[in-house]
Amino acid sequence: PWRDCIELDHQIENIMKRILILVVTCILNTKVYAVETEVDIAKEGSCRGKEQARDGAEVTLDYDGYLQDSEGNTGKKFTSTYSLDAPFSFTIGGSEVILGLEQGLSGFCAGSELILYIPSELAYGQKGAGDTIPPGASLVFEVVIIDVKILETQYEKNLRLEAKSRADEAKRREEELERRKIAEIKAKEDYAILLAEDAKRIELIGMKAKAAHDILLAEEEKRREVAAIQVKEAEIKAKETYDRQIAEDAKRREEQQVLVRQQQELVRQELVRREEQQKLVDEELERRKVQQELVRLDLKAREDEAERRRLELIAREEQKERVADENVRRIIDQNARQHDQERRDEEEQRRLGGIKLEEELSEEEKKINQARIFFMNRRTRIRQRERDM
Repeated sequence: PWRDCIELDHQIENIMKRILILVVTCILNTKVYAVETEVDIAKEGSCRGKEQARDGAEVTLDYDGYLQDSEGNTGKKFTSTYSLDAPFSFTIGGSEVILGLEQGLSGFCAGSELILYIPSELAYGQKGAGDTIPPGASLVFEVVIIDVKILETQYEKNLRLEAKSRADEAKRREEELERRKIAEIKAKEDYAILLAEDAKRIELIGMKAKAAHDILLAEEEKRREVAAIQVKEAEIKAKETYDRQIAEDAKRREEQQVLVRQQQELVRQELVRREEQQKLVDEELERRKVQQELVRLDLKAREDEAERRRLELIAREEQKERVADENVRRIIDQNARQHDQERRDEEEQRRLGGIKLEEELSEEEKKINQARIFFMNRRTRIRQRERDM
């Protein structure tokens, strides 16, 4: 039922679209063109079982085209399809020909012979067409419609085939019923004929021989029984044929439903498989994220450990330098005390013995001063490095 509803909605939608297009076309034609093509019917083709020319129809025709003189009569011929290898075909509404020709052909069927008087507004207007058709020229076409084909869409084709299938089925059932009725009528007629013949034979024979009459009655009864059996067999056969067709239709529908359910199950399984696959992918991504986080933490711990070791090495180097500075300072102080002691001894000796060692003392003092300056600069560099760290 829901499929029928959807198809009905599509049909209504297509009909509304066509009505809207037709209304818009009529409004535009009414606004733009105040004149129409005049049509003289030389021969009107029968439309029984044929398509009428309308928008969207493919029309095949032969024609002669003439210029119309000032008095409205046929003038010079400017075109003809009879000199071509095949008739001319075009689609109405496709802007393949002038509008007057489309208007003149609308509503006619194959076999029609027409004379179309097309005003210039519905032909080539004030521009004309090269040297053949002057500006503002009205045209006359003598047309013979050969064929009209309605170009249908795939949806319309499906609807037409489905309607044809239903009509064929209904026709087949009607023919089956008609055959049954004919068989019944024929059986009744045969029975009536037999009764009439029996009555006639009775009238002719009279009462000659009761035995012969009984034999005839028995034969007649036998013929009646045979006829009744034949009628019954025909009815049974027709019923079996009808039931078999119904069963085949039901079986075919069940098989289609099974196929649909199988396809739905396959689609559901595919969706479940994709969900499981997506879940595995998400779990793999989550595991990789955790692994990357562990690697990052491990690298950070290693970097922290390396930094700690570097700082310990720097601290040890600084400790060694401080110890060395302390040792050097002690040596310098010891040398300074020793130098002071020696200087005092020398001064005492100079007082006592008159010996002067001023140059040597100056060298000693110079070396001591140089050593002090070196260690002071080194201490300054160490403090500067600590401030930078």
